[in-house]
Amino acid sequence: MGNLAAQIKAGTDPESVAKKKIEATFEDAVELTGHGKFNNFVLLTCGLILLNVSMESVGISYVITAAECELDLGSEHKGLLSASAFIGIVSTSFLWGFLGDRYGRRAVMTPAMLASVAFSLASSFATDVWTILILRILTGCLVSASSATVYAYLGEMHIKSRRAAAIAWGSAFISFSFIILPGLAWLIIPGEWTWQWGWMTIGPWRVFMWFWGLPALVASAALISLPESPRHVLAAKGPEAALPILARMYAWNHGKPADSFPVSKITSSTAESCRSGFGEALRNISLMVRPPLARCVLISHVSMFAVFMLSSGLYMWVPDILNNILSSKSQRSITICQIIHDKFKAAQNITHEEGYHFCRTDVSVGVFPISMAMGALFAVVYLAIGFLINRIGKKTLHCEYCPSRFYIVVRSISNCCRAMAMCLMYMVGRAGAAVGSNLLGATLDLHCQLAFTFLGIFAMCSTILMCFWPNPEEVRRKMEEKGLSY
Repeated sequence: MGNLAAQIKAGTDPESVAKKKIEATFEDAVELTGHGKFNNFVLLTCGLILLNVSMESVGISYVITAAECELDLGSEHKGLLSASAFIGIVSTSFLWGFLGDRYGRRAVMTPAMLASVAFSLASSFATDVWTILILRILTGCLVSASSATVYAYLGEMHIKSRRAAAIAWGSAFISFSFIILPGLAWLIIPGEWTWQWGWMTIGPWRVFMWFWGLPALVASAALISLPESPRHVLAAKGPEAALPILARMYAWNHGKPADSFPVSKITSSTAESCRSGFGEALRNISLMVRPPLARCVLISHVSMFAVFMLSSGLYMWVPDILNNILSSKSQRSITICQIIHDKFKAAQNITHEEGYHFCRTDVSVGVFPISMAMGALFAVVYLAIGFLINRIGKKTLHCEYCPSRFYIVVRSISNCCRAMAMCLMYMVGRAGAAVGSNLLGATLDLHCQLAFTFLGIFAMCSTILMCFWPNPEEVRRKMEEKGLSY
């Protein structure tokens, strides 16, 4: 039996190998399911989930400018609102990871996504900053169920050789949100129409928020037709329960009936059981802070914090900063920070002279195509990684694509406790986004140059830290010496 994996790895046709076997280990059985329509459907579903997570997290960046006057938003309020979804994600990531490992990835994601849509819609009807802030935090708490659990589900639904590429392709949907959001905003937000609905006025920015939950509704419907992760079922219920799921994957990929799956019994597996107790969950996570993983974890988590602080935290302010630049009437050469400072001073002067708070919301149409161009660039990079990761290899892409390194840490934890490990790592990343967004909110008006200098230095230091990443093969050897799978 041990020869089956070697034959598949050597390039032997899985179907021809399968005809000779009626029993297999779990890993070999997964390899025999192949790659096809089932995996593409899983990838599309998980991509929509990630699209929803991103839209719910960063969509507010286009609202804070349009709703500035209606909700009476200052820079501090904008910073809090920009970070609201990330605050919710950070505060509940570990809990959702634990629940995902105990009850299943699909079982946790589906109801949480539907509930997040309800809270997201409710937030669009808020009439003051504190109401929308609370509702956006609650939305983030529910979105958190999918934000990292989806990676575990996506990886476990693919054969080993396709796993890294699937995660890269799935992540590409995040970049699609950076095209879709400004595109929708371009169509809706510049409109000058409003209508009265009961006691409140519905304006363009509120309607814009209604579209954020659409990917979640489609993904929830798709998840209903998909099975639970076979690896989770193996750990939770045993090989007899996992076998029908693998047979279904095989049938969908090969266009054959499920009973034609050549594996009749899963004999053994290197997958470890993940006990359901919370204490056991903490024990599994404690592996991450002890050698040989400690250095990997420190570097990857600091880097994840930096990546999200710059990509998400800074991005949350891009529409507002672009709007300030494009709305500036200055004819002289001027820096971004000077434009922001001048706007702040002008508003203060008018308020002081007229005795009332001055506010005028003009969203420059030029903000949207520039933002879409940035999103298109992100999409090209993600798609290129999806194409190249198997051709060049993960090691070559490590320095250019941080998540591939972070996934090594997660792979090193118990095979069935990955969801919690992923949630913990992404919790650190989302914390970086929240810190970055609030940092800019607190400093942009008066200490803009200092804020951008700090972000640049922190990014440079985290990049240098990557040079101290340990040899993956050495980590593997030490893990195996401790009797842990890698």
